[in-house]
Amino acid sequence: MYKFKYHKPTSLEESINLFKEKEFPKYLSGGMTLIPSMKQLLSSPTDLIDIQNIKELKGIYRAENRIIVGALTTHNEVAYSPLIRENIRGLSYLASKIADNAVRNCGTIGGSICNADPAADYPAALLALNATINTSNREILAKDFFIDMFETKLEDSEIVTSVTFPIKTKSFYLKFSSQASKYAIVGMFGSFDGDRASISVTGASNKVFN
Repeated sequence: MYKFKYHKPTSLEESINLFKEKEFPKYLSGGMTLIPSMKQLLSSPTDLIDIQNIKELKGIYRAENRIIVGALTTHNEVAYSPLIRENIRGLSYLASKIADNAVRNCGTIGGSICNADPAADYPAALLALNATINTSNREILAKDFFIDMFETKLEDSEIVTSVTFPIKTKSFYLKFSSQASKYAIVGMFGSFDGDRASISVTGASNKVFN
């Protein structure tokens, strides 16, 4: 692992200012992808900006007919949230099938979608549910967020703050996964609204698709 400087800001503004000041910084949330990449010398940031102390990025709550999930919400928090289980059951199930329990305790929904791994689970849910990604700058529809393999619409210093999901009481997730990593070889998320269905597929291409 290369040498780097570690920072632990307590606000979005401080985090963004630090990012803009540094040579090659990276934001750190759960670290489930970034830390292994650094250990294998695949990533060499000059500075790690740990955003885990920013309280406004945490929590799950309901706003009218939507569920808002903070970017630092862990996979297990999504999986076991009564609010999500009652209103978007497919998302709860999806989160319960990510990797192993250790990863689910640390990995975050924000970190996963920002990494945009073509075999990740969450992108299928975001696309099928027509979710909105809320950032420090703007709102981005899921259909516009994932551009290509490990590439999103985020600008350099931009931070995902939360994800807004419309309530869909009928939804499901099916996955044929790698036995080693539990990443999706192919995964399919479906949601239903009356007689209309929305289906998205992950793992089968360079990015999630309908």
